[in-house]
Amino acid sequence: MKFWKPFLLVLWIAGIILLLVFYIIPQEEALNTDTIKKLEEANEKLELKNGTLDLEIIKLKKQADSLSGKIYSSSQTIHKLQNELDEKIDSITRMSAMDLYGYFARFKADSTRHK
Repeated sequence: MKFWKPFLLVLWIAGIILLLVFYIIPQEEALNTDTIKKLEEANEKLELKNGTLDLEIIKLKKQADSLSGKIYSSSQTIHKLQNELDEKIDSITRMSAMDLYGYFARFKADSTRHK
């Protein structure tokens, strides 16, 4: 009996080792290989999407630059129109009452045609 107990213990350990080596470890490796393949495929898809998004970013930056130019041009036009308006207001402010009447009524006091 003393001889059988260590023999059975060694046999059990050998069985567990064989089970690990031939069944459990290869399945885990297969799972790891499948996981790696799936991750590589996902990585390729993300790289393609990243390239597309990079092109979109470049396109949007060009649009932003174009719009910035238009905004600058529009602000210059607004500034020019504001200056013209200020000049007209200043010229109206300096007018006398009779000049103002003539300006707003579009009335011209031309006595040469009157007979």
